[in-house]
Amino acid sequence: MLFQDVGFYLDAPGAEISIGDYTYVNRRTEIMSKERVSIGSHCAISWDVSIMDTDFHAIDGMPSTAPVKIGDRVWIGCKAIILKGVTIGDGAVVAAGSVVTKDVPPGCVVAGSPAKVIKPIGGWK
Repeated sequence: MLFQDVGFYLDAPGAEISIGDYTYVNRRTEIMSKERVSIGSHCAISWDVSIMDTDFHAIDGMPSTAPVKIGDRVWIGCKAIILKGVTIGDGAVVAAGSVVTKDVPPGCVVAGSPAKVIKPIGGWK
């Protein structure tokens, strides 16, 4: 795992965080967790990305946390936001500025707010 520059922020009291081998996390990325965030191997996470498994408070009795799972060889563009309960499949690409609210299939590009599948690409190298 490689952290670029200073300014990576991790707020995870009592949570389980795992980051795989050869994953690159750029500056000003924030991971906020109360339960579990797992990031696979060979991932590229750009700057100003937010990954959170929590809403930080419950609303109308809905659960405030749900684990986030990011597969292997995932590329997350700058200023993307990954919200609670999301699984991003292996080889997926999340476009810059996307807000990911639902699962991302393996080998697909997603973009937008909320993020939607743009096209399958079969992964990236």
